[in-house]
Amino acid sequence: MKTSFLLISHSKEITDGIKKMIEQMQTSDDVSIYSLGGTTEDEIGSDPTKIVDAVNEASKEDIFLVFADIGSAILNAEMAKDMLEEDQQERYYLVDGPLVEGAFAAAITAGSSNDLEQIMAEAKKAGEKDWSS
Repeated sequence: MKTSFLLISHSKEITDGIKKMIEQMQTSDDVSIYSLGGTTEDEIGSDPTKIVDAVNEASKEDIFLVFADIGSAILNAEMAKDMLEEDQQERYYLVDGPLVEGAFAAAITAGSSNDLEQIMAEAKKAGEKDWSS
């Protein structure tokens, strides 16, 4: 299974950093990482057309795991899904997990597993910390 990770934030620097971190640890050819932070003019913000363009560039077999941080980045991820073709929408998953830890854990898991439920579970629980005070 080919998996594309779509990283969405108001800051391109944030998603570029997460992409770099994942790529240093993840070496599978079946995993692609897209840094989609910022606007098309590289300003602070987010843009659903960047997300749609990334989906259109990806393989026809890819599933898309979408990680967003806050506010309009989440709204734009949802809006982008509505802008996709129906077959693309069926392979587009909005992940309810933290952007940094979730995307990292899911990408590492996707490199060794085709189990979408396991990948999503790792993403969701990645932000849990058991710190004691």
